[in-house]
Amino acid sequence: MLARMSERDRRALFLVGAFLIAIVVYTQAIEPLVFRFQNALGRLERSEQLSAGYIQKIRMLPRREARLAELEQEKSAVDTYFKVSPASRSAPAETLIDELSSYASITGVTIRQLVPNVESLDGGGGFHDLVLLGDYAALRQYLYLLETSPRKFQLTEFELNPPKEGILRSRVRFLDPAEVLSDNPESKGSDVDPDLIIGVYGTEDDLPIYLAQTMGFFNEVQLKVGLVPAGTPDTSLRRLLSGQVDVTTASLYDILRYRLGGVPVRAIMPISRVPLEVQLATSTDSGVSTLEDLQGKTVALEPHGMVEPLFLQLLAANELGRDDVNLVHLDRRDLVRHLRSGLVDASLISGLEPGRLEYFGLSPVEKLKTARKTWQSFLIVHADALEQEKIPLTQLARAVFRANHMLQENSEQVAAAANQWLGRNNNQPAGPVIEKIRFPDSQDAWNLMSTAEDNVIGLAMFQQLLLELGEDVPDVTTRDLVNNTILDKLRTEHLDED
Repeated sequence: MLARMSERDRRALFLVGAFLIAIVVYTQAIEPLVFRFQNALGRLERSEQLSAGYIQKIRMLPRREARLAELEQEKSAVDTYFKVSPASRSAPAETLIDELSSYASITGVTIRQLVPNVESLDGGGGFHDLVLLGDYAALRQYLYLLETSPRKFQLTEFELNPPKEGILRSRVRFLDPAEVLSDNPESKGSDVDPDLIIGVYGTEDDLPIYLAQTMGFFNEVQLKVGLVPAGTPDTSLRRLLSGQVDVTTASLYDILRYRLGGVPVRAIMPISRVPLEVQLATSTDSGVSTLEDLQGKTVALEPHGMVEPLFLQLLAANELGRDDVNLVHLDRRDLVRHLRSGLVDASLISGLEPGRLEYFGLSPVEKLKTARKTWQSFLIVHADALEQEKIPLTQLARAVFRANHMLQENSEQVAAAANQWLGRNNNQPAGPVIEKIRFPDSQDAWNLMSTAEDNVIGLAMFQQLLLELGEDVPDVTTRDLVNNTILDKLRTEHLDED
């Protein structure tokens, strides 16, 4: 066939065949290679992008882990200072009064009337009525505190009357989801009433009382004990006067304050010697950076202990006085919470180490140097109770001394109870705090309380200091404040046993 074709036709046929072969080779061999090459380039580009993204994520991982740790710490801190204390759970009615009173002291509102449980709910909780007096700004701030309470109050009714002499009167009804009746069967008036009620603060110095209750030491000495929050200085004074509280813990300053208020209290035994490590702390965005910045600010102090006289000394050293600051008393959990919210500008805090302040998101402005490194905590009782011998104080002392002995050993069970009482966790346990506290045995307590010299408990020097600060001081001696009858009984029993 090719022989019949002319040279020109054969050349044309060859060109056409070559063209067709080239097309076949391109479509069957070259084009797939090009396509695979392009796909490979695309995959390489996507891989490089993914690799860059992974590298960026890996680089950001430490930052994200640090941020996650910060958020976890902040959540843990919030859970800690919003958590209800053990003493509050045993006496919710007193806790309600203390909380509403603390809001009044912060805002300047006056509580005219409180009617708890005007209406109860079947599922628990109830409605409370509250009558308040104050200006508009103070009432508004009070309602804010009420609605942001850890108890999760819910406002249901609000009435605001026209101002009279510049003061507004409002009536508030709010729902309290918590039971106001105590969950402690001993304080419900059930089959067995408590033999005595102890006012506590939830701090290091009354830890032996909580330990004696949780570990059954009170039951071993046939003693039924109820724990009630002692509250602010004014509240604890009223509860001692009314007999609502039989025994509480107090410093020497607290004892003198009770005597000025007309409560003839007596210290029956020392319970602990606590370090006086005080720091001026603020929130991170506070305007307070030095002690001089406290003028006109709201300063929170714990309701008992030796921080307040130290604070008065600091004010005097900076040519300030009690009237130059708005002084409020808050328990440690509320103190931290309101520092964080900004309603309290600054606070003198004891018992919180720098790491603990950082844990709560607080900034230590200044660590204060004190002449005395520790302060003595006492168990005090109304003098009438001692004379009438209505409450079993000897059994109380035995149980507390046994708890003190357990605290010196610092076992795992003791550490768990201390963490619960002080609101600690495993990351920041209470063990290092307990190691700094001296818990006396009965012999050490008797040696301290049996000596009538004023300077043994520092009374004379402390009275002189308060006078120099312009404070009122009762004219009392150590014999007026100390009663060692209970310790003498225990000492006699120990001598008879020996």
